[in-house]
Amino acid sequence: MRDVSPEVLYSDGGFFAVDSAVVSLLKGRAEASPRRRCRLCFHADPADLQQEMLIVMHRSAYVRPHRHHQNAETLTIVEGQCDALLFDGAGGVTAAFPMSPAAAGGCFFYRMPPGRFHSLSFRSEWLVFLETTIGPFDPNQSEAAEWAPPESDPETGRAYLSKFVALHAGRRVD
Repeated sequence: MRDVSPEVLYSDGGFFAVDSAVVSLLKGRAEASPRRRCRLCFHADPADLQQEMLIVMHRSAYVRPHRHHQNAETLTIVEGQCDALLFDGAGGVTAAFPMSPAAAGGCFFYRMPPGRFHSLSFRSEWLVFLETTIGPFDPNQSEAAEWAPPESDPETGRAYLSKFVALHAGRRVD
C-alpha cells in the first residue's frame, strides 16, 4: 500500500485481498484523521478508468450532501449501518434508505446516478463500504451542496442530516 494522505491509501492496482486486519488498519487511520475517515483505493492511480475503494467512516464523520456531474457511483455495505439520503436541488429530501450488510436484511447496495445530491447518516460506530465509480477522478466533477453545512462543521452537519432521517425513513423515490 502507498500512503497518499492520512485519509487515503493506494494499492498498486494488482491483486488485493482484504481481511479484518486491513479493515482494522483503516479504522485506526480513520480514528486519527481529522475527518474521521479513511479509504483504500484498489486502483493504482486517480487517472485509472475503474475506481474501486474500501471506505471506513466513524460515526462522528460528516459527508456533506454532494453530487457527481458525470459519473454514477455504487455503494455496497460491508459492515455497519447508515441511512442513505437523497435530495433535490434545493435541499429537500426525496428519500431516506436504511442500509446495512446483506446478512442483516434491508438495502445493502445502491447505484447513484449522476446529478443526484446524496449523503450518508451513520447509525453505527463504524461504517465500512465498497464504493465504485468511473475514472479518472476529477474533484471538479463533484459539487458540494451550498444549502448544507460545510464539512468543516461536522457536528452541525450530522445534526442537519439526522433530522431528515426520522422524517423520511423508508420513503422511496417514485
